[in-house]
Amino acid sequence: MKSIEEAEFNQFIHSVRNPLNSISLHAELGKMLIENQASTEEIKHAFTVILQQCKCCEQVIGDMRKNTHNDS
Repeated sequence: MKSIEEAEFNQFIHSVRNPLNSISLHAELGKMLIENQASTEEIKHAFTVILQQCKCCEQVIGDMRKNTHNDS
């Protein structure tokens, strides 16, 4: 059976990996939209999602930091 720390760490990895995947996909989409001269609104949306997902990563990392420092 996994220890609580290992399970929490695995959850942390999962919680960061999802927004990172979204960031990667939307960066690729943004690049394609620019290359295909898509509308400004479509391009803005792709970059808005990237910024939102970066904030999500920041929140997850901040929560992990708080939990790590509180456990000490």
